This record gives sequence, structure tokens and C-alpha cells, in this order.
Amino acid sequence: MSWKNYCVGRVMMSMPEDRKFTWTNAFDTAEVKRLPPMSEQKFWDGVETVRKRYLAQTHYDVPTRLAHFDKVGKNAAFVFYYDNEATLWGPVLERYAYLDSDHAYEMSTGSLGTKGQVPTPALFQPYVQLYTPILESIHPLKAGQFPNRDGFCVDGAVVSGDTGRNASAGLISEIAFGTELVVTYRENLYKVVIYNGMEDLKYDEDRAKIMLVDGGPEDFKDFKVLRKRDRTLAGLAGQEFVTHTTLNNGHTYYRMQWTIKGALNGGVLKPSIVVHLNTPATAIEAATGKPYDKLPPEPELLKLWDYALSTFKWRVGALPDGQQIQVVN
Repeated sequence: MSWKNYCVGRVMMSMPEDRKFTWTNAFDTAEVKRLPPMSEQKFWDGVETVRKRYLAQTHYDVPTRLAHFDKVGKNAAFVFYYDNEATLWGPVLERYAYLDSDHAYEMSTGSLGTKGQVPTPALFQPYVQLYTPILESIHPLKAGQFPNRDGFCVDGAVVSGDTGRNASAGLISEIAFGTELVVTYRENLYKVVIYNGMEDLKYDEDRAKIMLVDGGPEDFKDFKVLRKRDRTLAGLAGQEFVTHTTLNNGHTYYRMQWTIKGALNGGVLKPSIVVHLNTPATAIEAATGKPYDKLPPEPELLKLWDYALSTFKWRVGALPDGQQIQVVN
């Protein structure tokens, strides 16, 4: 495998570059998706298609499911719509931003909770004002480029300034069919359930006690904890565990995880960071019936895991004013 550095959130790690990648992004109270490369005209044609779709759909209490549409500046549009034909409980907000032909984004905020108020332009202007500033904070990155400023790395860009509650970035590399190497970074944690590494392991151990009792083919024949320890990466003290599970049908799988828990209301200085490598818990993909790729011998798999962790780095300059994160486990 050929490995390459990637920036995720405010950290960097090498991932196999010749494998399938999937990004997950959330910031400014929205799930964010990078759109395929397109011209500016195609972008606006797509926005118009969305607008017309909701405009054409009827609603029981108001003329249309399109609650409000607003073109913001030259490169963005806000679409407010009701998610079904009956509800007036807060329309859904979708934002679309076009930065250049390689960097267009869809930002799904979800229901705004306007509590049944009849839609008028005045009702939505505070939301337009609230959710517009982030558009100036998304700075595109060229392929392979690393940011030279503070900010939060997402798919194809770095976001500066306030990233909003529960901002997250995750990069998934399918290093083999069914086996994924994942790094996730979350900050500004607010009212979310977060666990440290040893709590996650305890859950697995408790589950194993139950699964070892029954004798079905997909119940556990053996469960081993290969590692359970504190491990510092790039000066950040986290927790690592590795488990090995064998089923009664002979299938074996692994769970490898390194974690920094983070803290609620900890802002950007107390993030949650998780790196994990999981192999498939079954031999065959249920949806397709396709066998998952055969695993290498255990020593090789552990060597791959250790190599990935050895590339983990804190991105210098990721936080403004030379601030440093405070590890919470």
C-alpha cells in the first residue's frame, strides 16, 4: 500500500492513498457534503431544481412545501422547506455554497423549530443572517494541499473561526473489502454521549460474556483482549485497546481503537479524537452475499495498525494564537 498524509479536523495521519475514501463532515450546525466537481452554471441549475421541486409540492396549511428561498451573495442559496405536506413544525434548512468548480457544498441543518409559525420572509431573515457568516470561513484546498493557517480540516477545505456545536470531521479508508481504517475528530461537544477507550472496551467485554454462553454459529467461541493500555501519540495521551474475537463458525475479527474522550462544553481545546481499525464481524456481506476480503496474519495486521498510529500528528498552527488542546480521558 502507498500511504499519504491527510488533514482531518486539526490532526494529520497517513492513510493508504490507493483505497476507497469516504469523508464525513459537520460544522456550523449542519451535516456537510462536498458535491462532485461542476461548473457554476450546473450548480445553479441544481439549486433551481431543488427550489422548483418543493415549490411544486402542495401543503395542507400553506400554498407550497417551499417555505422560503434566498440567494445569498453570488455563490450561495438557502432553501427552507417543510419535510412533509402536513407539518408546520419548523422547516428544514438546506444551504448550497459554490466556491469554485472543485469545491461546492451542501449543508443540511435540519428542522429549525419555528413552532408552527406561518412562513414569511421576515420569519426567516434571522436564520439567513445567523447561517451566512460561515460561508466566508470555508477556504478551499487543492488536492494534496495542507492549510497554512489555523482552522478545521474537512473534505477539500479548512474552516476557520467558530465551527459550531459538535463540529466533526472523519476520514474512512477501506483498506480491504470490509476492513476500515478511520480517524474522527470532534470539537465543541454539547449534549452528546462520549466514552473513553476503556469504557468502550468494557462494553465489548460485557457483550462477550453474553455471547460466549450461547452456542449459535455466530456466537463467540473465544474473545481475547490483546492490548489494553495508555498510549501517547504526538504528545497526546490517549487510550488504546485491541481485541480478537473468534465465532463458533470459525470466523475471526479484530477491533483496534485509540481514543481521547474530550469534554462537554470543552470548546476547541478539549476535542474527542478516535482512530480505529475494524475488520468485518461476519465472513460475508449480508446485503450482497459477497465474501469479505481475507485478513492477513495477526502480526501483519497489528504491524499495519501500529504503522498508522505512528503517523498521527498534531497539525502545527491548527489552533489560533498558539493554543494547545487539553487531553481529557
